[in-house]
Amino acid sequence: TPKCSIPAHIAFQDAFAAVQSSKAAFAVVPFENSTFGTVVFTLDLLVDRESNYPDLVVCGESYLEVFHCLVGRTSQDGDLEGDWSAGPRQANPNPKRSPRLMKDLQHISTVYSHPAAFGQCEKFLSTYLGGVAREEVSSTSRAAEIVAGEPSCRAAAISSSLAAEMYGLKLLVEGVQDRSDNSTRFFILRNVRSNFEVPVALKRAPREDGESRWKSLISFQLPQEPSGALADALQVFKTHGMNLTSINSRPSLEQSWHYVFLIEVQGRRESDGLGTMNAALEELGRRTKGWKWLGSWVDRAESQFAR
Repeated sequence: TPKCSIPAHIAFQDAFAAVQSSKAAFAVVPFENSTFGTVVFTLDLLVDRESNYPDLVVCGESYLEVFHCLVGRTSQDGDLEGDWSAGPRQANPNPKRSPRLMKDLQHISTVYSHPAAFGQCEKFLSTYLGGVAREEVSSTSRAAEIVAGEPSCRAAAISSSLAAEMYGLKLLVEGVQDRSDNSTRFFILRNVRSNFEVPVALKRAPREDGESRWKSLISFQLPQEPSGALADALQVFKTHGMNLTSINSRPSLEQSWHYVFLIEVQGRRESDGLGTMNAALEELGRRTKGWKWLGSWVDRAESQFAR
């Protein structure tokens, strides 16, 4: 196995830029969370309004279970004993407040974390830390680093147990995410003009029958005037028997209330210009202002959720 380095970047755009400049072979960025939804920062970079990353495409995906903890320092020596436990929230949408845990956490005045982590832990935060200030930072690990540098015990972070261990913090409460099945889907990006080959593992079929299901990501804009333009654009894929699995939109910034749409569709684009996907894209071009193919990759969702 060839050796490789895995540098971390604070900002998502730094990871995109590293692959665009071929300083890195691949980048791994979060795309959506099962609890909090799509990661807007990643969407905006994929839309690429200023054409900073013209050669980047998605070549793979990976799902990761996300287990959040409240980390920090206690107000006295010894570990806290809290009785919060994460679990499916449909059956218990309003967790019973524990007086003991409320007392254990009353010394905290500020909580640091990434915006997405706050969104994934909203029920815990509103139940036990409702009046506490929230400070958004670039990552959950950065949140733990900031808390470790605080001279007092009044700051805490929504982060991981690994980050707590790295920065010498205590696990104040474990499993503070709203749902026990909380997971994040990551995209793996590559540069289509680079000489780096896509790893075999990303091409390998995850299904036991050896067949691969593929997904593709496409962005497009609509003409401003015709009514029903979006419906007409999406109808293309139904006509060609292709299933849409997600749709998102971001402001185009060309004019107010004009959008770039990003869709995921089952299927792949063949390099020879033939096949169902290429036929659908040709027709899509006639119904939109223009489209951009953002990659095709093996669908890992089925193998992930069949566990």
